[in-house]
Amino acid sequence: MMSDLPKSGRMPAHKGYSEPLTGRRILLAEDEGLIAIELERMLESFGCELVGPLASIDQVLEAAERGRFDGAILDVNLRGRQIFEIMPKLQELGIRIIIASGYEDVTLFPAPFRAMPRIAKPFDESELRRICEKVFGNPAIR
Repeated sequence: MMSDLPKSGRMPAHKGYSEPLTGRRILLAEDEGLIAIELERMLESFGCELVGPLASIDQVLEAAERGRFDGAILDVNLRGRQIFEIMPKLQELGIRIIIASGYEDVTLFPAPFRAMPRIAKPFDESELRRICEKVFGNPAIR
């Protein structure tokens, strides 16, 4: 029996319907290879266009200053440095940010960043989609 589904197994979106994350340009910062690959796979399956994964604070700052992004998912620790040191600059650039962290205790974050959207590692794909749609989704759908 032949299936009408594409090889991916997912139904194509209806032509008049736009997924909330389709075409969203997302900066991804993660220095652990396997986690980066998995995050990349998930975000691309949501329809995001990725820049990265980037593995250092300096790379993140350079990319943020060069490009226009709809948002960023940033690991707290990148090669021994914390993303918080450049967070004010990223916010100044108007980048919407989700913090990715293995830390459950938000009090470990500097006070100005404790209320920022975050997702805990290991990542749950449905939770990642939910928070990405909330933070990065197309404005007409929010």
